[in-house]
Amino acid sequence: MSERKGRGSRKSDRPEATVAAELKEKRDAFLHSFFRRGAELTDEVVDENRRLRAQIERLEQDNAALRKQVASDRAMRDLLRKIDELEREKSRLLSTVTEQEEVTGRIVNRFAEVESELESFANLYVASFQLHQSLRLRTVVRHIRELLVQLVGARSLAVYFADEEGRRLAPIATEGVDIEALPTLALGGPSPSDLIEPLDPVSAVIERAFLTGIPHVAEGEVHSRPVACLPMKVEDRTVGAIVVYDLLAQKQALVTVDRELFKLLGAHAGATIFAAYLYTSGDARLPAPESLRALLS
Repeated sequence: MSERKGRGSRKSDRPEATVAAELKEKRDAFLHSFFRRGAELTDEVVDENRRLRAQIERLEQDNAALRKQVASDRAMRDLLRKIDELEREKSRLLSTVTEQEEVTGRIVNRFAEVESELESFANLYVASFQLHQSLRLRTVVRHIRELLVQLVGARSLAVYFADEEGRRLAPIATEGVDIEALPTLALGGPSPSDLIEPLDPVSAVIERAFLTGIPHVAEGEVHSRPVACLPMKVEDRTVGAIVVYDLLAQKQALVTVDRELFKLLGAHAGATIFAAYLYTSGDARLPAPESLRALLS
């Protein structure tokens, strides 16, 4: 009985202070470990939060950059579309300008043609006016020489008239050449006069133009004599010839208006000289009305 009582009253072999100290130490160790782990988790959460915030900031920056790029791409597309529109407008304007330049060129060319035609008409009008301005033989022949010198640019020329009875051509007026140096030309056949010399190439051209009634006019640049030989006609009758031997140095070739003037002189100079001769030889007396009426009846 005493032994069982002794064993039941035994609580621990260690003192209570030691046990309490161990429990406190374990509790402190647990709390220290718990708070340390909590601090570590807190640090990890803070670091993760910081990392996520940095990532969010980068994403926001990337998003802003993408927005700018999208806006820039849209602006670029708009700009490219505007450039295409401007290029099309430029092409249209260039085409219009080219068409206008072609129209302007045609108008300018037409104006030049009209001016040339008006100049030709003016020259022909002046020539016709001068040719018929007077019935004085000396004045008529002087006007013929002046027209050829001033309008055509002749340096030397001669006017031949026909002697139908003697079958010859004789010079009656010259410019730039001595009339005494010019031959009298036989018109097909033996020479009827000692004054007539054998035909040289120039004289042959004059005789041929007179006999055929076909003008001889040089083409292109003038390198040979004569430059032109124009039969003078009264109606269908050839009465003489105008010969242009040389042109002035600055006149290299004959142009259209020169040929038109040659036609005018060929058609009118002979009749004008003939009329001036009749008028001058008749002492400028007008025919009586009765004589005119008799000729008209």
